Amino acid sequence: MSDSFRWPAGADPFRFLEALDSKRARAWVDEQNARTRAALRDDDAYRALTARLAQAYLPRERPVIPTRWRDWAYDLWQDDLHPKGLWRRARWDDWRAGRPEWETLLDVDALGAQEGESWVFEHDAILYPDGDRALLSLSPGGADAVVVREFDLVQRRFVDGGFTIDEPGHHTVGWIDRDTVYVSWDRGEAHATAAGYPYDARRWVRGTPLADAPVVFRGEPGDISAGAWFDPIDGRHVAWRSVDFFDAHAYRLTDAGEWARYDVPTHVEVGFWEGWLVLEPRLDWECGGVRHAGGSLLAIREQAFLAGSRELTTLFAPRPSTSACTWTHTRTMLIASWLDDVHNRTMLWQPRQREDGAWTWDARPFDWPGDAQIDVEPVEATLNDDVYVDVDTYLDPPECWLADLSDRAADAPSRRLLLDRPPVRFDAAGLVVRRANARSRDGTVVPYTLIGPRDALDAPDAPDRADGRARVARPCLLSGYGGFAIPNLPGYSDALGIAWLERGGVAAFAHIRGGGEFGPAWHVDAQREHRQRSFDDFIAVAEDLIRTGVTTAAQLGIEGGSNGGLLVGACMVQRPELFGAVLCRVPLLDMRRYPKLHAGAAWLDEYGDPEDPREGAALAAYSPYHRVREGTAYPPLLLTTSTRDDRVHPAHARKMAARMHALGHERVWYWENTDGGHGSADDLERAESDAAEFGFLWAHLGPAPARG
Repeated sequence: MSDSFRWPAGADPFRFLEALDSKRARAWVDEQNARTRAALRDDDAYRALTARLAQAYLPRERPVIPTRWRDWAYDLWQDDLHPKGLWRRARWDDWRAGRPEWETLLDVDALGAQEGESWVFEHDAILYPDGDRALLSLSPGGADAVVVREFDLVQRRFVDGGFTIDEPGHHTVGWIDRDTVYVSWDRGEAHATAAGYPYDARRWVRGTPLADAPVVFRGEPGDISAGAWFDPIDGRHVAWRSVDFFDAHAYRLTDAGEWARYDVPTHVEVGFWEGWLVLEPRLDWECGGVRHAGGSLLAIREQAFLAGSRELTTLFAPRPSTSACTWTHTRTMLIASWLDDVHNRTMLWQPRQREDGAWTWDARPFDWPGDAQIDVEPVEATLNDDVYVDVDTYLDPPECWLADLSDRAADAPSRRLLLDRPPVRFDAAGLVVRRANARSRDGTVVPYTLIGPRDALDAPDAPDRADGRARVARPCLLSGYGGFAIPNLPGYSDALGIAWLERGGVAAFAHIRGGGEFGPAWHVDAQREHRQRSFDDFIAVAEDLIRTGVTTAAQLGIEGGSNGGLLVGACMVQRPELFGAVLCRVPLLDMRRYPKLHAGAAWLDEYGDPEDPREGAALAAYSPYHRVREGTAYPPLLLTTSTRDDRVHPAHARKMAARMHALGHERVWYWENTDGGHGSADDLERAESDAAEFGFLWAHLGPAPARG
């Protein structure tokens, strides 16, 4: 795209759609929803698919996989009668023995009906070690904004006069002790950062007005956010200042009652565990005369670090084929996970102090049979080394296992307990998974993953083809994300399997730059003014799918949400002839106004500043809302968003639909859910949305030939 492109002059005729609930905007939304409902949500096929998807989504008889807090198992149970959920608990030992007696703590649906609000249960923070009180965060309609209420777990009711914040906002609240909490209080735009988040922390004592609670830590208005928290296990008070979306300052409260900043660059994330500092540099970092690659995982005793030592232990060092490393921990083990060529790898680290006082780390891999993505999470890190192991493959239902990492054979089949293996929801017979590579415009090799029928994915001369038939082009749904260092990892999907693969479609997942598949450099390469590289990568994958005969342009659909919505919107505008349909969910599309809409100012470090001459030119060159043109034949487009989405403003999708209609593009449909935030509020709503979206795709890309 040309860097000479600039923002158009003149007023934006659809700016009125940024007013979230104005009468004029609501009338426009109602008109669009009625049009889309008639086209996509009012026939027998839609209703049948909705019913089947809802059957797959709602848990019904599925085993419960609870969270553990000390001796209790907690669960949010959702079913047909309780779509928002019953928050409940049982004794952990009873659950493990298979005879839990569930005690309902809060009926979220009943609370919503009583108060006339569509509450979504977001988070609970239980008082340690007493365990009889919790701070609950409830979201109206699934938005990021929450209210906070203190809950009595013994009396099973909200605490009168307790810690309560009734006005929804981006609040964070955490216990210090029974009568004191840290709170980052969202008091509204005048007291928030440009991104809409609080930038101070208050120490709030029970029985006192929140407005009188003293500010004990303060960031800067130019930060993204700031706050403080207390770790009751080791008595640590920590504060942070997020200076942009990726980088932050970390502070500790000294014995003198002062906040002292940890002496590391802002791109180094600071974590804490059992007297260790666990450091994660996002960029290359020279420390103590040693250069550590971005994406490494490093450790040092905190007291040694504070005394001036910079002798860091490298637990993980990335390679070109690996992602950055993430970590969690159990009682005695640090669990490090990363991607190697988009396949999950996990290593267990255990520190050990030698007789001479020096520390060393013992390591062993946590292997799992087969080619699966695994996620290892502690069950209750304050108690033991038990972990949940979520196992996800492309064509088999996900499994959840319970394992004890203190057993060195915990990954052996005989030493782990299967907790959940859902029933098969779709017919995967004859489906295969393949990897392929495309070459982007600048020569970068871009991998992608394919799922579909064998005759669609295997070349005619593939050695395991015995029937001699040629490849058959099929409808193909290509998804991508390419932002914020988040990898696009395919996995088992009820919706994709039932509504797409089972009917003969092919699914493709592009691992493009901007994502996190291959470490920090893979992300940085498409950051800010280099965003076009993400789009070039995605277009290269689309072209490769067509070149190799997997699909045709008329049969190729693309889909993405949030940053992925920006991706598919930009690619549609740049290469409209390449696609047969576009599904664009909760997208960013107006890249001139994005910092002024909801949380957009938090993403300046990802996309760049539209007011900066260089970065603004790059944004203007691809901003879909500004690049769409009259007279160009664009593929059919379905835009979806939510009124309650307080992360990505629905105005992005609203204005794009309005502009395209004004330019004469009739094959544009718009749907705005009044609930759900940046995602669906409940499973039934998700089933309805998915059924409409796949109906749209088949209407414009199908039908598929019979599966061979």
